[in-house]
Amino acid sequence: MKDFDDKLDILLDWLRSNASSAFVSPKITVKNAPDSGRGLYATAQIAAVEEIVNISHSLLLNFTTALTHVGKFAGFRLNEPYYAKVVVPSTPQDEVTQVYGKFTLDGVLKLSSFQFLSVYLVLERRRGGNSFWKPFLDMLPELDELSLAPFVWTLLELPGHENLTKYLPRSTRKHTEKVLQRFETDYSVSSEFLGSVHIDRTEFLWAWMCINSRCLYMEMPQKTDSSDNFTLAPYVDFLNHSGNDECGIKIDSHGFHVLTSTTYSPGAELYFSYGPHSNEFLLCEYGFTLPQNRWNYIDVSDYLTPLLRPQQVAFLKEAGYYADYTINDSGISFRTEIALATLQENDPSSSRKLRAFVDGMTDGTVYQNKSQTLLSHILKKIVNDCDKKLSVDASDARMKAIATLYNDTKTLAEKTLQDFSP
Repeated sequence: MKDFDDKLDILLDWLRSNASSAFVSPKITVKNAPDSGRGLYATAQIAAVEEIVNISHSLLLNFTTALTHVGKFAGFRLNEPYYAKVVVPSTPQDEVTQVYGKFTLDGVLKLSSFQFLSVYLVLERRRGGNSFWKPFLDMLPELDELSLAPFVWTLLELPGHENLTKYLPRSTRKHTEKVLQRFETDYSVSSEFLGSVHIDRTEFLWAWMCINSRCLYMEMPQKTDSSDNFTLAPYVDFLNHSGNDECGIKIDSHGFHVLTSTTYSPGAELYFSYGPHSNEFLLCEYGFTLPQNRWNYIDVSDYLTPLLRPQQVAFLKEAGYYADYTINDSGISFRTEIALATLQENDPSSSRKLRAFVDGMTDGTVYQNKSQTLLSHILKKIVNDCDKKLSVDASDARMKAIATLYNDTKTLAEKTLQDFSP
């Protein structure tokens, strides 16, 4: 704990002592709780719409600032005005800066923000005390703190990973595979860019996960792909996620501002919303879940699509309503209602009442009773499947995280069944 407090003091000194100093409200502090990890807490009464943090552009770590720092050693001509806002202090030359000296501007600009920043984080960490960013890098989590994410324990082949993979819900496995593909692409492209300079897959994974779990939206003027528009913001990344918007962000010429959108009493934890994400998304992307998450949903596609006959599949594909059938806390999605209605038509393409429902001309009441019966059978099967999975011992932290997903699904399925009751 003392080591954490010492590093936090160094980070705060670094933020406040640079030419482009930051503002951190005296009404907040960071705590490292054993059960919930790091978080920001109020030490005094905080009003709504009160600024609690302001990080200047030079202290944000993103494509623009990293390129400006690297450009100092590579001799890049960066004439665009957004580079002028970045102050680059002198740092000693070393083996890493020699690597930077071989970078070309065209080569760097071809990299995505994820690829370039992952490379930059790894190389800057190797520089140790020579890195301008060391106080920030020292506060980033280690890989074992991020290892609840399924793709992390899959990639690292942690003990029991094969059984854990079998235990994952099918939709979670699909999401995990997509994250893994993104990572492998970024690692391959970055390794090719670096040439003879080797970065171990585990090193790159640490950097990649730090970015994925901590990046915040911010437009990058060099980039056209929306996935490149993000920044890392020192100290701001201590804010944990909540399903509600409790803190907001404003970006202007003075930097990255965090403002409250509600009041806080002393001792209360401050939160920020990463977006409307389900627990499955949060676990796959960031490595955590929430006890109560209003954005959870059930994907019933794997249960519903096998019931469809070829002519029904053809109709749904033609209408743009094939697959992605979900239920959330608000009810059944329109896509799911259309699929359930289509199941009730032997020749859906010639059904006027089905076409009227699809086109929004009717509310589909004529299909409702049979749709509820069909969906009830599916939901009861889902509850039964969840019970079987939840009977497995979940003493391991990763098993507990996966069990949360099954509990979420079961709870939502039972709620929907209850809503069907007269």
